[in-house]
Amino acid sequence: MLIGKTRQELSACTSVQPQESMVGDLTVLKYYKEASILEESFPASKSAVARVHHGCWATLGLKNDRVEGVQYDSVPSSYKSDDHCDEIFQNCLGK
Repeated sequence: MLIGKTRQELSACTSVQPQESMVGDLTVLKYYKEASILEESFPASKSAVARVHHGCWATLGLKNDRVEGVQYDSVPSSYKSDDHCDEIFQNCLGK
């Protein structure tokens, strides 16, 4: 759903500031979103049990200021959920 969006459209619909770099003629934007503190623990009888601190890196490749590729990477890599990357672009997708 992000393919073809412009850099300007991304700036208007995300609240996370990306890290930006160039690889040849490709602009690479990296966004990071981590889980809230409340999500990282769950109640147990009379206490809380800590979960793994986690988040997600979203890497977008832009050519001629338009998204050509998207990759999500969970942090840590053993954590198999990329919901937080979806949250970064929630307003871009009209959700």
